[in-house]
Amino acid sequence: MPGPKRFLPHLLLIALIVIWSASFVVSKVAQRQLEPFALVAVRFWLAALCVLPFLRGDAAAQLRTALGPGLAAGTALGCGYLLQMKGLTETSASMSGLLAGLIVPLVALGGFVFLRARLGALGIGGLLLAIAGMVAICWPRGDTGSGPQDSLRGILLQVASSASYAAHVLLLSRFGRQMPAAAFTLLQLVLVAVAGTVATLLTGDFAVAANGAIDWNGELLGALAYLGILSTAVAIGVQGMVQPRIPPTHVALLFTLQPLFAAVFGWALQGDRLDGGQLIGGAMIVLGVVVTSRDR
Repeated sequence: MPGPKRFLPHLLLIALIVIWSASFVVSKVAQRQLEPFALVAVRFWLAALCVLPFLRGDAAAQLRTALGPGLAAGTALGCGYLLQMKGLTETSASMSGLLAGLIVPLVALGGFVFLRARLGALGIGGLLLAIAGMVAICWPRGDTGSGPQDSLRGILLQVASSASYAAHVLLLSRFGRQMPAAAFTLLQLVLVAVAGTVATLLTGDFAVAANGAIDWNGELLGALAYLGILSTAVAIGVQGMVQPRIPPTHVALLFTLQPLFAAVFGWALQGDRLDGGQLIGGAMIVLGVVVTSRDR
């Protein structure tokens, strides 16, 4: 891709990272009325409906081609979202964004273990820094920390979510360019929507209110539109097309922006606050991400 146009995929990925970073705050808004798994189900059924019209031509053949990789990527994506939405009920948007920064060192580790990618001294050092930062965030604080909004269980759910997202990133880099985009995206969205629906049915919880009532007001509908259309249908579809066209090191560097954007959105829109130990832990995660991404 000659000239400045070669940076277009980078700019698109940055735009997606901004959208995903804001989605932590938007999800907190939607969770005032919808339980976490119900939110995942509604969000992804809406996203699947948006992508369905783009499945043109020999749809059956495209779906067969994308079936295996689509199901694998969808499984990783579904685990990521279910764990993240559940964890988000017990963590702040800022904390969730900081822990999402673990995706990059986990991608480096996963590439080394499963894809035989090189992991040098910088990668190992960055991974250790990120782990140390995670320990600093999770360290018990009694009543002096950020309060019950950042519980240990919620933090561990977010860490597991980051591991699932890292698997999704690796699968996209492996299969994304080879797959028909609409079919590949649709399979992932439907799988996550089904998983969210099953989880909702198993728990029996859809609405937060004890009487099961939901106020379908403008705030909730706007949050669902943002999450389902912009942050899911558009973002995942575009990610599958642009990420395989960006060198892995550049992808890692760009994803270092997510914890920063998420913390800014959480502070500006929800008044999130992190204590000193958590800020240090978050800084160590970001530093670990940067160091890992420098390992070529």
